[in-house]
Amino acid sequence: MKRMFATSTLALALLAGTTAIAGGPEHTDHKDAKKPAKAAAHHKSLKDLLPEVKSPKLWVGSKAPEMQIAKYVKGDSVDQLQDGQVYVVEFWATWCGPCIAAFPHLSEMQGDYGEKVKFIGVNVWEQSEGAERIEMVEDFVADQGDRMDYTVAVEVDGKMSESWLRPANQNGIPAAFIVGADGNIAWIGHPMSMDEPLKEVVSGNFDSAKAAEKAMEGELIQAGFMKLQGLMKSGEDFVMANDIGVALINDHFTEEPRGLNAVAWMMLTSEHEDTTNRLKMTAHKAAMLACEATEWKDWSILDTYALACSKVGNPREAAKWQQKAIDLMPDDEPEAMAELNERLAEYKAAMED
Repeated sequence: MKRMFATSTLALALLAGTTAIAGGPEHTDHKDAKKPAKAAAHHKSLKDLLPEVKSPKLWVGSKAPEMQIAKYVKGDSVDQLQDGQVYVVEFWATWCGPCIAAFPHLSEMQGDYGEKVKFIGVNVWEQSEGAERIEMVEDFVADQGDRMDYTVAVEVDGKMSESWLRPANQNGIPAAFIVGADGNIAWIGHPMSMDEPLKEVVSGNFDSAKAAEKAMEGELIQAGFMKLQGLMKSGEDFVMANDIGVALINDHFTEEPRGLNAVAWMMLTSEHEDTTNRLKMTAHKAAMLACEATEWKDWSILDTYALACSKVGNPREAAKWQQKAIDLMPDDEPEAMAELNERLAEYKAAMED
């Protein structure tokens, strides 16, 4: 099947809004799409469903680990993090496109905060080591020029990866840690999402307990997506899969169309023939809410909604919205266009059966 969704991206803490979705068996056509979905009378939370998910060893509120630097290749050396100083420790690699894309934003923030915040970009996960690695990073940073206008360093033999990233369950980069003036970690996440928490940390208005709760929600969302993906692939427990989907939709993605769409697509594309009607209807409603949140104008979400209509036995609606998806689709995606047209043909054929 088509597009894949990045779990790490969708695990961002996207908090619930006002619209909810039940996992019930009733069918909802597009004529009812403007009506608010009714909340389930009761559903299990991700915390209840995934009791094994615990906060990582290195977490919001933890004492920041030591700096283990082979060489500072730009800016002033920082032997250790000093009390009273706010730091941003950000991890990157020369081969990492998203890391490179974040350099100007980090530089801009360093310029805005000046001495109030010390930004340190720590190079990790390179194939070369020792003097060869340092020389390679030095050349790379020199080529970046003002795009990396903050302190840049190379870790010692993977040690900061082991003491910072691994215990914080950060399996991808770029990854940034805000270290408060008290020496404790205040926030962990993608550097492009760091503006507001850093502002609060610097102003002294940061709520560490709330931040820890929000970060834990992100862990639960990520675990929920991974569990749902595994269950849909294995087909071993569609009841559990539906419960996880309902929890993600009701509690975390009610107003986040990309999250809703990802849940719906994951539920709809199982290769197992015995997928339950209840699960299909949960996916249908998730796709419907995603369409409404995007005003029925996002071709990729309409494609998911059309598939959902087909799965719940409404090929006429499926063909209608698949055609709309095709009409809205840009001309520069021929492979995806062919795939959407193939599904449209299937829906039209089903209408004649």
